[in-house]
Amino acid sequence: MIKRIGIVGGGISGLVTAIFLAKEGYKVSIFEKNTLLSETSSKTTKLLHGGLRYLENFHFREVKNGLNDRHWWLKNFPQHTNKIKISIPFINLISIDLLKFFFGVKLYGLLAGPKSLGNSELSLIKKSSDDLLNENYKLKLSFFDGVMDDNLLGEDLIKQAKELDINIFENYEISSLDINGKVDKQNFDNIILAVGPWTKILLQKNNIKSLKDIDYIKGSHLILNKQIKFGIMFNGICNSRYIFALPYKGLTLLGTTEERVESPENPSISQKEESYLLESFNSILKYPVRKEDILSSYSGVRPLIKEGKNSHKASRDFFIQKNNKLISIFGGKWTTAPSIARKIVTIINDE
Repeated sequence: MIKRIGIVGGGISGLVTAIFLAKEGYKVSIFEKNTLLSETSSKTTKLLHGGLRYLENFHFREVKNGLNDRHWWLKNFPQHTNKIKISIPFINLISIDLLKFFFGVKLYGLLAGPKSLGNSELSLIKKSSDDLLNENYKLKLSFFDGVMDDNLLGEDLIKQAKELDINIFENYEISSLDINGKVDKQNFDNIILAVGPWTKILLQKNNIKSLKDIDYIKGSHLILNKQIKFGIMFNGICNSRYIFALPYKGLTLLGTTEERVESPENPSISQKEESYLLESFNSILKYPVRKEDILSSYSGVRPLIKEGKNSHKASRDFFIQKNNKLISIFGGKWTTAPSIARKIVTIINDE
C-alpha cells in the first residue's frame, strides 16, 4: 500500500521535500496557508551558496553541504541559475582582514572541490574599470557563487509538483495536527512540518514539545535604480555582518539586514534598516545613491535555530525533530532544501 504523506508548509523546504518524496512513489499532499513560495522563501538575497562568512564560526560541515546543494541547483536548473562573480574590496594592500578572507576564500574553494565554480583572484583595482568604488579601495578579492531567478525557478518547481500529482492545497491554514498522522480530519502515514519560522509556534499550539528554539531574524533588501557590473560583498557600517550588492535585472539588489523581531508575521523594512543599507553601500561608493534611487524593498523572517544572544554567529544549518509520525524541520535555507529533502526521504524509507 502506498504511503500517504502530508506536508504542512509550501515554502522551499516543503515543496522540494514533496517533490523528492513523490519521486520515491509516495502520495503527497501540501497544505499552505497562503500560496506556494510566497513567504520567507521569496524574500532571499537570490544567492545559492555555501555561506563563505559561516567559515568565520567554523561551520565547515554546513558550508560543505551548502556547496554540494549549490551544485545540485546549478546542474538541475541551468535555465534559472548561474554563477556570479563577487568581489570583496580592501583599502589596505596588507591587513588582517585581507589575510582572513584570502584564506577563507581558498578554503571555500577547497570545500567545493570538483564542484567549484571557478578560481578566486586577488587583483589591484583599476580605476578605469571599477569606477563604482571610491578611490580609497586599492585591492579586491574575487570568488564565484551561485545566483538564481527565484520566481522562474519557483514556477518550475511548482510545475514539477503538479506533474507528479502532488495534491496542493493553497490558502488553506490547518487548524490542528498531531504526532499520530492527523492533519485536521485527514489521516496520513507521516506528516512533515515545514513552516520555517512558524515551526515552534505550530508545535506549541498543538501541545507538542519543541526540541529547538527559533530566533526570528528579519532580513530586508532594497532594489536600487543603479546598474553594477559585478557582485560586491562588504562590511556594513555596524561591522558585525556583511552586505551584498548584486546585479539584478539591470538594477541592484542590496541586502541583507539582521534584525531580531517578536513575530514572523507581516515583516516590512524599517526606516532604520533602510538607512543602514544605504549608508553602508555609500561608504564604499564613489558616487552615492540616494533615497530616491530606491525602487522597492522586501523583508522576510529567517527560521534560525537559536544558539545564544548573537544571531550573527548562529548556524544556518537545519535540524529534524521526529515525534512518532510527525517530522518537524527547524532552520535551513533555500540552498539546502535538497539536503533537507534527502534526509527526510531517508527517515521515511527506513521506517
